[in-house]
Amino acid sequence: MPTLQYPMALVNTETGTILDEFKAGDRLSIQRSEQIDYVKTHIQNFNADKSFIKIYDDVIPLLEQYLTNPEFKFVIILSPHVSYEDCVIRETTSRKSRVLTISDIAKIHGYKYDYAKKIMLSLKHKGVIGKHDSGSILPGATEVKTVYTVNPYIYFRGNNINKTIFSFYENSGWKELLSGSHHHDVVTT
Repeated sequence: MPTLQYPMALVNTETGTILDEFKAGDRLSIQRSEQIDYVKTHIQNFNADKSFIKIYDDVIPLLEQYLTNPEFKFVIILSPHVSYEDCVIRETTSRKSRVLTISDIAKIHGYKYDYAKKIMLSLKHKGVIGKHDSGSILPGATEVKTVYTVNPYIYFRGNNINKTIFSFYENSGWKELLSGSHHHDVVTT
């Protein structure tokens, strides 16, 4: 709510009558009748304390068309693990949270490792998720760090997307599917 920097008056534009005067330092708030009606008929900030993802309306029928039922289900069960802005699959939605492995995902959701691995590989081939590996040059370091991300053209968390993650999926085909330009060219397995 802004604070007035100088005196003002509320004037009836038809009669020129001053209806009210305001001094510098006064705070004003205007509520139009539409706003008042809206507040009366809507719950403000419904479930504001709950976490959610953005999934695009147009993508749901495409997922249904191009994914198997188990793959579709897996996309849904991964959603609570998508972290803000970087689309990394993590233990919680925090970007500081631990990155989940296929073994973690299988254990959390009650799947056998081989089944989860098969579904994740299929989703990777269809551009729904990405697998990103990196090693280390340090002596004695033999572990390769693997990070899984979800395609932001399908769903993500937050309002902004990391440009590097975005670039991983620019050629995944989902952008074209959403625009309707490549429905007939898609290869499914």
